[in-house]
Amino acid sequence: MEEQVISISEIIDSLKKRWKLIVVITLCATLLSGVVSFFVLKPQYEATTKVFIGKEEGAEQGYNQSDVIMYKQLMKTYLETVKTKDLIGRALEDVKTELEVKEVLAGLTVTNVADTQILEIKFKGKNPEEARDIVAAVTGEFINTSKTLVANGNVRVIEEVVVPENPVSPNKKMNIAIAFILGLMVSVGICFLLEFMDNSFKNKEQVEQELGIPVIGLIPLMEDDR
Repeated sequence: MEEQVISISEIIDSLKKRWKLIVVITLCATLLSGVVSFFVLKPQYEATTKVFIGKEEGAEQGYNQSDVIMYKQLMKTYLETVKTKDLIGRALEDVKTELEVKEVLAGLTVTNVADTQILEIKFKGKNPEEARDIVAAVTGEFINTSKTLVANGNVRVIEEVVVPENPVSPNKKMNIAIAFILGLMVSVGICFLLEFMDNSFKNKEQVEQELGIPVIGLIPLMEDDR
């Protein structure tokens, strides 16, 4: 028995035949994503500050090889210091918030800007003013703590934290676009699956190919005028 080959025209016909299914599934997925993005997911605001870590004021300017190695290690030490529970706990004492230490740690991000002596401290939360206050408090407590760790260190803020104006998530347009594409792919996949499961003959050529005998006549489909 010869293997049946599906032509592009048959694929197009299959999609045309079930275009309503494609539209309904795609539309439902898009609408659902829009409802979730606009009414279910809460907006998240991210406050950011940047801290410079260098030599103490009045120290010899310039860096030798040992200084470079030292500051690379020091940046890692400071990065982990900012994310300690004790430091966060002391910082929250001056902030009016109901968030606990573990919740602040979950929304806190501390990164070393590549090839620099700058730490970037970020916090993402539901309240923009609260996010700003937490970043400011954590940064202040970190600067105080750093003085006890490295006596001759110079840690200072080079970018003050401000109240974020726009939420960073959810990305509503992106969510809707992804839902539209997924809905379209799923609906087309269902159409192909239904077509694959349909074992009926669509034309006389399929009958002749399957049975190996010629078709000598066709009974036309008569529409009821009534």
